[in-house]
Formats: sequence, structure tokens, C-alpha cells
Amino acid sequence: MLWKEEYESKITTVECLLELIQPGSCVYVESGCGEPQHLTKHLILDNMHLSDVQVYTSVPLRSYSDYGGDYGSRFRIQSFFISPMLTTAFAEGQADHLPLSSSGMFKLFNEGYIRINTAIIQLSPPNQEGLLSLGVMVDIMRSIVGKAERVIAQVNRHMPITRGDSLISLSDIDHIVEHDEPLVTYSQEDPDPEILAVGRNVARLVEDGSTIQMGFGRIPDAALQFLQEKKALRIHSEIITDSIVDLADAGAIAPGPNAVEAGGAITSSLCIGSDKIFAYVHENQDVLLRDLSHISDPVNILSRARFIAINGAIEIDLTGQSCVGLGEPSSFFGALGHAVFNRTAMFSPGGKGIIALRSTSRDGRCSRIVPEFTDSRIGIITTQSDVNYVVTEFGSVNLFGKSIRERALALITIAHPKFRPWLMGEAKRKKYLYEDQALPPEEACYPSHHEQTRTFGDRDVHIRPIKVTDERAIQNLFYAMSKDDRFHRFLRHMASLHHRQAQYLVNVDYTRSMALIVQVLGDKQERIVAVAHIAPDDETFGRRVCEFAAMVDPAWQGMGIGTYLFEAMLAIGRRLAYETVRVIVWRENHSMLKVLEKMSYPMSRTLDCSAYQVEIGL
Repeated sequence: MLWKEEYESKITTVECLLELIQPGSCVYVESGCGEPQHLTKHLILDNMHLSDVQVYTSVPLRSYSDYGGDYGSRFRIQSFFISPMLTTAFAEGQADHLPLSSSGMFKLFNEGYIRINTAIIQLSPPNQEGLLSLGVMVDIMRSIVGKAERVIAQVNRHMPITRGDSLISLSDIDHIVEHDEPLVTYSQEDPDPEILAVGRNVARLVEDGSTIQMGFGRIPDAALQFLQEKKALRIHSEIITDSIVDLADAGAIAPGPNAVEAGGAITSSLCIGSDKIFAYVHENQDVLLRDLSHISDPVNILSRARFIAINGAIEIDLTGQSCVGLGEPSSFFGALGHAVFNRTAMFSPGGKGIIALRSTSRDGRCSRIVPEFTDSRIGIITTQSDVNYVVTEFGSVNLFGKSIRERALALITIAHPKFRPWLMGEAKRKKYLYEDQALPPEEACYPSHHEQTRTFGDRDVHIRPIKVTDERAIQNLFYAMSKDDRFHRFLRHMASLHHRQAQYLVNVDYTRSMALIVQVLGDKQERIVAVAHIAPDDETFGRRVCEFAAMVDPAWQGMGIGTYLFEAMLAIGRRLAYETVRVIVWRENHSMLKVLEKMSYPMSRTLDCSAYQVEIGL
């Protein structure tokens, strides 16, 4: 076969290539788990012939010894992604960070903004047709190979053969160095309880049948752990890790061909992990490794329903813009497709853009939800106009379409409780919030175990405890009520429900006072159609008594919602150690009286000034 002769003619040794890289030239070194370690060591790190060479790389996972000498006298690293191994070099000014998106990287080289003199890559041995595979690191390498003046390839038998855009022709390679060695591996740190809690909250936002994109880091990996019980998921992500193998083994990945991609249910561009992911992608018909420009193309993202983008951040400010930076010594930061995925996911049918982060630094000393960013070197990745869901270990909020006031309040509710008073004060100082804005007490813990989905009639609803951010929705429910319904709820005529009145209704401590709301499932306005409260009657001495009140949207009355909420609140009252529930019912409130008649609890009823006072023993 002719290709074998061509292959043999290009084989050389690394010693013969030491003087090939000229002073002042630009070199691109394949990185991540595909880094050609043998070539990098001899042609870059230990090569004393280098002088003023610019070394471009994408996702470096290994350290670069002396970082190229003083002031880059031998070489200077230009990286699109800062890994923990380069954090010190970047912080000390010994390496450069290029904050470009994935599509920007492609444009940079493909259109000639930067001319690469030498590309150093790693490939699998040739197949029967003489084609070699980029294996675990397709990235932008096809563009680099096509534009570079010369290409030096390390052929390594450890490199998997992958499907998609990974195959390279011998005609594109100038020099081949055969050297077998294990690939670079990378393992995430074990997640701490806070990271796991963030991952669990992220997973709650993912529906069966979704397509997932995840950034690189501990939080996206933790989210994948909690997706293992989901069904028919697909993956369309720049980076995949060992956690994808666990997801596939759990049966969460959709079987069979992908309607969008001719082939598997997983499309990616880079594999970062261990032999676990390397073995999984090797000649796997369900996995396509595509060029980075394809993965991050908005057209390809929008073609998928329920596209969920899961990305991290170092900090998020009270207006909703998030950033990456040097917040943690073991963090990765860089743009890549983060902003594009987050922005575009929101516009796919049923899609969500999720920014997930811990509420504090690892040592708990700093809040990661902040009035303004704390590091001038931080780069804003998600802007105010592009933010959607934000998740911490304390819950999730949807900021899309919300005002700055609503965003600030929502973000404070998922901040660490010990930082909420400070954030509240700063938000008021900046005039983001009302001066009288109140929060539940610091010790109040949102009882997520009360959340559930139910069906009334033919409508699905979400039932959950009330939150302080429900104020506007409660006001809207009030305005949907008839004049008589409002009177029956408040026992006085009310034409409006202002902030000060509504705030009282949404501030509960979940231990003495409690409220459940009924929300229309899938409603873009997150409309509340019913609410039920219990609150302590502090004027009753000698026994624990709480009072019950409820509102149900007239369009939703007669479906059993009121009865359900009343029974649920009685059960909650019992768990909160109340002895008696008191209900004040206007004598013409026939619907509530019917609800009470259905109860099997012991109760007493007295009529006083046209209103019944009903007491139910728990």
C-alpha cells in the first residue's frame, strides 16, 4: 500500500527536530489529555535552542517547568484556558491568557489572525486506509493542522481511535515521531458536601429527554452524578469526562441513533479524564468527536429540544452577571463555549442556561454572591442580558426577565445564610431593594421535602413552600380574585395589595409560620393559582394555636385544590407541634364551609358577628 511508504518516509527522531523551531516563530501544542508529552518535553520544555517562541495551547493540564525563561526569553505560553497548573504563571505575569470563545479560537487561526509555523500534535497509528486519529482531542486541531506551515506528530499506540472529525491524512503531516506512552490523565477532586448539594439542585432542573452540555469542573461533574436516574439524555458538550461513562452505565443516555447527528447520542470535542473515558470512546459508535466550531455553533444547539447548559462561575453579582477568575487555586477558567451555550440554550424549545456555583469560598470566609466583583482580573462571562438559572447549594432561581430588584432579592435567598444580612444591606445601599425589604430569619431553612407535582382535573401543578421571591406572584393572585373572594380571605374590603402587605404574606420562617403555594407547571410566568398559610396566634395562652387562611384563583376553584391545601396544612401544623388550627370563615363563604364539613377532625364552631370561628384539634 502506497500510504505505508509515505508513512515510513516521514518517520524521524525528536533529536533531528530540535532546531526546526525558529526564533520568533509561533507554535501550537495540542493540549488536554491529547498532549504529545514526548514532543513537548524535547521540542519545547528542554529545548535550549528556542528563542522568543510563542507557544499557543488550549487546555493545558500539565505544568510548564520554568515557563520559558525570564520574560519569555525561550518561549511564552499563550493559553485559551487557565488550568491550576498555569494559575501561578498567569498570576505572576509569566504566561498569557487569551479570553476567546470557541468560535473566536476557530476564527483566530482559520482566518489568519495568527499564523502558526509549527503544530505539534499526537495521533493514533494509521488505520487500514492510512488515516490517523486525533483520538481524545479533536478541539480545533483540524484547523490548526490545515493552516500550520509544518506539522510534527507523535504517533502513540495508547491514543484511542474515535469517530467524527478526528481522522487526519498522512499528507497533512510533515514529520512523525513514534513514541508510545500513557496519555495525560486528569481526575477531579472528590466533591465536598456543598458541591454535591449544588449538583443535586442542578439535576432537579433537568428533565428526561434533555440534551446536556456541561462545563469543566467539580460542579458540572457533581450534577452528572445526580442525573443517573434520568432517562433518554443526550450529550452535546465541548468536554466529556469519566462521569459520562457512569451516566451511560446507569442507562441514562438515550439508546440508538441520534436524530440530529448521524450516529451516537454523545457529541463532544475533547475527552478529559482517565483510561475510563479513553477506553469508552475508542471506536464507540455512540460517540462522535467533532470540531469545536461544530459543537459551539448556535444552529446545532438550537436544533435540539430541551437543551440544558450547565456551567460554573467564580462569582455572580446581584445584577446577575457572572464571572470566572482566580478565585480558587484549583479552579479552571476560560471562556470557550460557556457564554454561547448559556445564551443559546435558553432559546431552544424547553431549554435552560444554568450557572452553578458554591455560595462561599471553600474556607467559608467569602460569599460568592457579591454586590460587585472582588477581583479586577475577573472576566465577565455571562452578562445581565443572558442570565437564566442560577444554582447554589441553597436552591435555584430563574433570573430571566426579572428586574434588578427581583434579581438581587432572588440571589440573596440562595446565598449562604450568614452573608444574607450583609448582601441585603449592600443591595439597599445600592438602591436595588426597598428600604423595608425583609427576609426570613437566618436560621430559616427552606423545606424542599414539601415540594411535589400533582394533577387537579387535567392540569399539572407544582406545590412547594412559599418563598420571599413570590411577592409579585402573590399580588397577581390577589388581583385575580373576585371582590367577594378577597373579602373572605382578609375579612375586610381590599382593592389592592401593596408591597408592605404582600411582603408579610411571603415571609415565613418554616418552623412557626408556613405557607404552601400551587404553581402552574410549565407556566412561563411561574403563575401561582393558590396559596395556604398557617401562622401562630400569639394572643392565645396555654396552648399552641395557629390560624389558617387560603386563596384560590377563581379559574381553579372546584378542583379540590382548597381541600388538598387545607389537609396538607393541618398535617404540617401537627408536625410543627400545634395543638389547634383556627379558621375564621365568613358565613357566606360556602366553598370554605364545604371544605370544613369534609374534615374528620374534631372541631368546634361558633358564630360571631357574621363569621364562624372554627377550631380543629390536631
